[in-house]
Order: sequence, then C-alpha cells, then structure tokens
Amino acid sequence: MKTSMTMIAALGLTVLATGAIAGGDFEQYDADGDGAISLSESKANPRLMGQFKDLDSNGDGLLSKSEFSGFNG
Repeated sequence: MKTSMTMIAALGLTVLATGAIAGGDFEQYDADGDGAISLSESKANPRLMGQFKDLDSNGDGLLSKSEFSGFNG
C-alpha cells in the first residue's frame, strides 16, 4: 500500500511539473496584464512564439486565454 501511494504521488508530481515546463500559465506570458498575449510577449517562450500565428485564430495579433489553451508547449 505504501509503495502504491508513493508511486501515485510521484506520478502526480510528474504530471504537474510537465505542465509547468510545457506551457506555463497564461498569466506568466501576459506580462502587461492586459488579458492577452502579444507576439512580443510570446518571445519569452520560443515554442509559443513559433505557434503564435496558428494559435491566433481570429488574426488580431493577440492570444486570448481561449486561444492560448491550444498551446502545445
């Protein structure tokens, strides 16, 4: 039982850490706090910058939280 709980805890921490490394939170990239991520702000993560045009589904030059949710970091 103790081994199972340890394995479950380790798996949970791995999933959380992977999420943090992969994409991070929207707020992390929204440096100016305006509720959107600009192309300039996306430069903080080269993968995000590389996917920016594909994620910007309405073509307004900004990523909303909804658009950012498609980020595959």
